[in-house]
Amino acid sequence: MNRTIIAVIAGLAAGFAAGAWTTRDAPPAAESAGTAKAFDAGAPYEARIAALERAVAGERDARLVLEEQLRALYVELERFDSPAMDELLRSLAESSEAQQQARTQRASRRDSAARMRNLEEMRTGQLVAGGFTEERAKQILDLEDEVRMAAVQAEYEAYRNGEPLSPWDVAQGSQNGLRERLADAEYEKYLLAQGGRASITVGEVISTSPANQAGLRPGDQILSYDGRRVFSMDELKSMAFEGDPGEDVIVDIERNGQRMQLVLPRGPMGITGSGGRRGFRMGFGG
Repeated sequence: MNRTIIAVIAGLAAGFAAGAWTTRDAPPAAESAGTAKAFDAGAPYEARIAALERAVAGERDARLVLEEQLRALYVELERFDSPAMDELLRSLAESSEAQQQARTQRASRRDSAARMRNLEEMRTGQLVAGGFTEERAKQILDLEDEVRMAAVQAEYEAYRNGEPLSPWDVAQGSQNGLRERLADAEYEKYLLAQGGRASITVGEVISTSPANQAGLRPGDQILSYDGRRVFSMDELKSMAFEGDPGEDVIVDIERNGQRMQLVLPRGPMGITGSGGRRGFRMGFGG
């Protein structure tokens, strides 16, 4: 600390000390009146000299006391100008900063927890708005967590066996696990409640493909394959590759709001497409 600042502070402190001393030691009105009487011009010369000496002695004693207090104050102020005090102040500042960072981190954790609670509430609300009871909506979210964990475990075991899975395989494993746990009608309602589609939209149709020969067109919605409800291209591919190759299979579609059936041979269909969007959360990485 700059010594000039110390001197200013000391001067101010001295002024306050003098004011406090004057206020504390001011004689009462009767005593002041007595002192004035002691200096009465009509009093004997010797009495007036004695009264003056007493007043001067009192002022001298008061000044000595005040100087002693000022010296003590200077000593205390010098402590603030020492390296030890600088180190103490620096430590206090660092401690205060660390405490503020800790408070910020705790607040961030509380915010993260609140966001997760809000996410769960939002997703529960979506399912309830889609026609589920609140109890069933919460059960479905619990099922999501179960199949996600099962998919992560499968990823771990595949890695341990030297057969690592791609992120897409992990996500598909999670979705398929939930699909198996819900009935067709309930799974369809689950997708629609989250803004998804419950059918496959046909994209490109290869001109020489069985699908084109059977009359399938871009934009058609594939609803079922061989009497089984289908919701994704992954499911459609698995169904098409099952059974006896070449056998006739009925495919239910919707075109411009009209339901119809097409007959295709079992096997590769020769199309691209996209299934319904899913609100299902991706699996954890570990």
